[in-house]
Amino acid sequence: MSDGKPFRVLVSEWQAACDAFFAALDHLPPNERETPGLCGEWSAKQVVAHLSGWHYEAFRRFVEIAAGDPFDKQYDADSFNALQVEGRAHLTWEQTVSDLLAAIDVLRVQTDDIPDSIARAEPRYGEWVQGLAVDIDNHRQQVMAWLAAASA
Repeated sequence: MSDGKPFRVLVSEWQAACDAFFAALDHLPPNERETPGLCGEWSAKQVVAHLSGWHYEAFRRFVEIAAGDPFDKQYDADSFNALQVEGRAHLTWEQTVSDLLAAIDVLRVQTDDIPDSIARAEPRYGEWVQGLAVDIDNHRQQVMAWLAAASA
């Protein structure tokens, strides 16, 4: 999935996607943060909660991969997403965003600690980072479409 890109390039793309996502969120009016419909039935807050869950899961998987886990874990994405959104439902908008920022920061430190030689030998690191970048960019596009529709 990494399209042959070096790990550091994938990490840079993921970081840029994260930055662009938060820049898009900055334009979301406070009264629309919990309005359903941004992504299917999900609100922006639920999208942020979903992204937090996957970023923390990437961190967890990186630890397992580093410990020698040879398996590609299979996910029931719908169930995983539902658990992440439900588990963060009690958080305020600010807490939900802070949770995602914390997850990104933890993963950023972790990616910085992965030597290039290890990242080349273990493509799952790059696959995870690229998958996160694609997901967060897709949700940025949804935020932008939501904003465009609201201003039309």
